[in-house]
Amino acid sequence: MTKREKITIWSLIGLYTFIVGGFSMLRHYQFQTQTWDMGVFIQMIWNTTQGRIFFTRIADAPNHLGVHFTPILFLVVAGYYLFQSPYFLLLIQALALALGALPLYLLSKKILENKKTALVVTISYLLYPSLHWVNVYDFHAIPFLIPLLLGGFYFIEIKKWGTAIIFLILATLVKEDAILVVMITGLYLLIRPKAETPHSGWTRERKIGTGVAITALIYFLIVIKIIMPALGGGLLRFDRYADLGGSLPEIVKNIATNPKLLFETIIIPQKIRYLALIFIPVAFLPFLAPRALILLVPGLAENLLTSYSFQFSNFYQYDAVLIAGMFIATVMGLKTIQNRWPKKEKLAVIVLSIGTLGAFFTNSPINPVTVPKELFKQNADWQTLREIINNIPDNASLTAPTTVVPHVSHRDYIYMINKEPFKTDIVLIDAADSFGFENSEAFQKYVDDYAANEEYTVEVIDDRYIQFTKKSFSETKQ
Repeated sequence: MTKREKITIWSLIGLYTFIVGGFSMLRHYQFQTQTWDMGVFIQMIWNTTQGRIFFTRIADAPNHLGVHFTPILFLVVAGYYLFQSPYFLLLIQALALALGALPLYLLSKKILENKKTALVVTISYLLYPSLHWVNVYDFHAIPFLIPLLLGGFYFIEIKKWGTAIIFLILATLVKEDAILVVMITGLYLLIRPKAETPHSGWTRERKIGTGVAITALIYFLIVIKIIMPALGGGLLRFDRYADLGGSLPEIVKNIATNPKLLFETIIIPQKIRYLALIFIPVAFLPFLAPRALILLVPGLAENLLTSYSFQFSNFYQYDAVLIAGMFIATVMGLKTIQNRWPKKEKLAVIVLSIGTLGAFFTNSPINPVTVPKELFKQNADWQTLREIINNIPDNASLTAPTTVVPHVSHRDYIYMINKEPFKTDIVLIDAADSFGFENSEAFQKYVDDYAANEEYTVEVIDDRYIQFTKKSFSETKQ
């Protein structure tokens, strides 16, 4: 890259990290993050720094690796030893996603041979609403797949196979479904159009692609069949696909033998809307590169075959599985236009820009039109809550509302209200937050039960917050 290119790309990376990372940290400061998943990751990473490897009390299994296989987080833990703060997690997540712009720009420039078009693609990536939702909705491991896969593809494109393999190996450490994305990447190298693979036949690229696909498949089976069950978990989210079957083999069988079931599962208004939300920002360009669409198969299958509405809402972390593939396919779609209709390239770039900006101003959580203004204001209730949290001893077992848990997870025993397996030392309740209860009556009964429990003293703060403290715990502090 020229000096001017470096300044431009690194400025964009810095700007994204500052704006989106800053907004993510502001959300946390203003109690917008939740037990799932911010609290889970904070406690799990903090526990690891204390010698309790990936242990958590607020997930579906005691060891998080049994719920989601995310060994890439060992690298995060190394940094957390030095900066033990939730804000560190949110900052490195934003930085990682911003850094995806660098390999994407280099990949786009290499394939399209046009710096301006490559820059437009890169800006489109940084303004992509799905990327922003992935970034601002708490902290997760899966976002790290995006820069790693983009980096892997760039090094594949310039034939630096050793470096490419390192990136792909790191990608498989992100999460169990990321392994499938890497497997599909290997398959893509087998079917790339001849125009993209100069030499026909059994090329080195195809050999490597075969090796990547087979190795990733074997690794995936080892992870889900041996490692995760040994850690007390497994593929625990199959209940979200119960309409198609009770197991992976059954789901595959039902889809193959009953195409109508597949059609009825996917072709519903909410999922059509979802497809529009993810493809409009890239002007549907991936459809001009049909073979590259295979890169989207794992993410689309994961999000379209489920009945769990959050996965096809476009508002959470679930799109992280397909974002890298979406932009690789977008680049390939632009390459198709260059090859077949070279005079239309400028028009395609304009349409891409319009799609990107339109989507940003209508669907991004950080667009200046709809960004929640209250996050930027002082809130007396939140300030009171911070003072309460600061006075809770670190050695206290604690039950708290979902928005408080991420702020108090540096402790051995932390639970969300109505999920505690035993009566903790302190129970903090927000009278305005009944999340986790079926209805207001159930919430009120929960509060009344603690109020009637003679083991606890009760303190009402600012007519909103209720703190129950075990008398025995208060005595030990004296």
